[in-house]
Amino acid sequence: MILAMLYCLKHKIRFVLYSRDAIFCYEQGWRDYFLPFCNEDFFPYQRHNPRVAVPSKKYDPRVILHHVLRPNTFLTFELWNSFHNRAMETQHFYIPELGIDGGLQEACQILIDLTWRYNVNIKSAIDECISTLHLPEKYIGFHIRSGDKIQEADLWNISSYIEKAQKHSDLRTAFILTDDYQIIETFQNQFKDWRIYTLCGKEERGYYHQNFLKNNRDIIKEACIRLFASMDILSRAELFVGTFSSNIGMFLGMRMDPTKVYGVDLEKWQIW
Repeated sequence: MILAMLYCLKHKIRFVLYSRDAIFCYEQGWRDYFLPFCNEDFFPYQRHNPRVAVPSKKYDPRVILHHVLRPNTFLTFELWNSFHNRAMETQHFYIPELGIDGGLQEACQILIDLTWRYNVNIKSAIDECISTLHLPEKYIGFHIRSGDKIQEADLWNISSYIEKAQKHSDLRTAFILTDDYQIIETFQNQFKDWRIYTLCGKEERGYYHQNFLKNNRDIIKEACIRLFASMDILSRAELFVGTFSSNIGMFLGMRMDPTKVYGVDLEKWQIW
């Protein structure tokens, strides 16, 4: 979304959000968790709008009808290859109205600051969630992949994360974002000199997308709150170690100071 917004701003395209049938939707979509920042679209044919470009999709009768009813309107998949493109990494973005005057990560950081604003109820829930941990002032943040993410990229050994962290810091306190408590147990057994904090439940054994979709909306909402709380905790870490080939690693590479973000899979942050 952030990349799409930046592309639209650069090319003078009006950005409109549609989130009514997003995975995280509880009642409204985006506004279930965040404050509104742009106009939202509730046009029903948006649900036939995939993220990635599919060559045959432009001939889909529903897409054709969409363009008949709403000419001069781009669907996500029609611009996907333009904004989800590594060519964006070398561009300079100048949008003075928003204080943007720099490279991709700097521009994205400003857009995240403008849009990542929780509504009152969610902010209260997230603050309460974080407060239960009694985190110290300084810690290292880790995101360690598990579950069906192995289908997208190789899973890395925990020692790879530790080596990267110890190369850049003497801290031995960590907050770990993971969806598999076995990772926490392995971390504790192998690296006993580390103090560990996490919001991962002891019953969690990896994220599997199709199983997650079967949960009721209350469970999904609670999972989103814990995820957002974890993301906030990671963003405040002295440094972050994760994988840039994950959505969380790519997002934190936009949200945080680039000098504090390290990948075990790639030496440099990039669009993935």
